Amino acid sequence: MKRLIILLVLFTVVGVGTLQAQYDFKFGFEASPFISWMSTDKKPVKSDGTNLGFQIVMNGEYYIRDRYALKGGIGISFSNGGGLLHTNGGNIFRNSDLSQDSLPTFTSVQYKLQYVEIPLAFRMRTQEFGYIRYFAELPMFSIGINSQARADIDNISDGEDTDISRDTPFLNLSWGVGGGAEYALTSTTSLVAGIFYQQGIADVTKDSTDDQSKAVIKRLVLRLGVMF
Repeated sequence: MKRLIILLVLFTVVGVGTLQAQYDFKFGFEASPFISWMSTDKKPVKSDGTNLGFQIVMNGEYYIRDRYALKGGIGISFSNGGGLLHTNGGNIFRNSDLSQDSLPTFTSVQYKLQYVEIPLAFRMRTQEFGYIRYFAELPMFSIGINSQARADIDNISDGEDTDISRDTPFLNLSWGVGGGAEYALTSTTSLVAGIFYQQGIADVTKDSTDDQSKAVIKRLVLRLGVMF
């Protein structure tokens, strides 16, 4: 996994340098706090709390017109997930090393998932008003590579910060929308701030005999960054 992350970062850096030399291209960095929670399609498994997470992204924008761009990047996000209340209990984490196979009824699980993320988006922005432009990104998609998965599991003795990597899928997919403003510091550098909503497409839990629900992650992100 570490080699994959290094290769992805190197590929992105080389690509940014090449594109910037040839096209109308901007690149930058974002550091974004977010709130995430989980929802399911089965009533016995209920949403039960939120996570406060953080995301770091290096991205680039290739402008096909003055106000329209294709956007991509690579980053890492920490503490995705939230709480799920498993009212029926059961053998939910059949591949993880726990002291007991079956969870008691009404067991709350706080999921803490870490992803290497590859965001892709279509970006639109207004003309400049003084030093400010407003923008929107839609559609926006993200591919997440699971790099760490842990959980705090109530009602069992060894449930704190449990490794559940073998009970979570390798990939996560999500879509989103958002918008904000960019403030020009110079002719080439600007500060960016915006609000984004993201919702998972793929199930982030592996189904077991006792849990056939589909659980997805939803996030509300405060995006802060600088573009060059």
